[in-house]
Amino acid sequence: MYYSLIYIMSSIMKKIIVLIALPLFLQSFTIMGSDSDIIQLAHKIQEKYKVPNKRYVTIIDYSKSIASTRLYLVDMGKNQIVMRSTVAHALNSGLVYPTKFSNNKGSNKSCLGAFKTMQTYYGKYGYSLQIDGLDNGLNSNSLGRNIVFHSNKKMKFKWTLGCFATPEEINQKLIDKIKGGTLVYAFR
Repeated sequence: MYYSLIYIMSSIMKKIIVLIALPLFLQSFTIMGSDSDIIQLAHKIQEKYKVPNKRYVTIIDYSKSIASTRLYLVDMGKNQIVMRSTVAHALNSGLVYPTKFSNNKGSNKSCLGAFKTMQTYYGKYGYSLQIDGLDNGLNSNSLGRNIVFHSNKKMKFKWTLGCFATPEEINQKLIDKIKGGTLVYAFR
């Protein structure tokens, strides 16, 4: 009886692992956009939105899983991606892939669209960066919702309430490059 229970539990765990791991594994073989596609998108977004600091554009591809590299920092002068990273999304947007987005306070969902970076500060998660949504109705409440860039070091879980949390190792370097009026563009 004891061994059959262990066998059943083991079988269930294997199925759960396959259901979670398989999409992540398969995604690694899928080309979700080449570097040139990302750079081209950065130029297109920069033409559409006027911001004071045109040196960098940050692209966040929410069609990729939370475990994937999906943040790209494009140096617009060099026409190249100079930094890549994972970035968290909000728990209420989805577990592995974000599929639900909101601009509403209290939704605890991620926002899509274009943002302008603002000033840095030290808060609950350390060195952080305020952003302001540039798309009315899509992300215009980001300041009021306190949607920011911050480190994932002190987070209890992998998900945020809407912020862009990056690994501690790159957080300060990324923020120092993009602060002061650069574009951030999140899409799905």
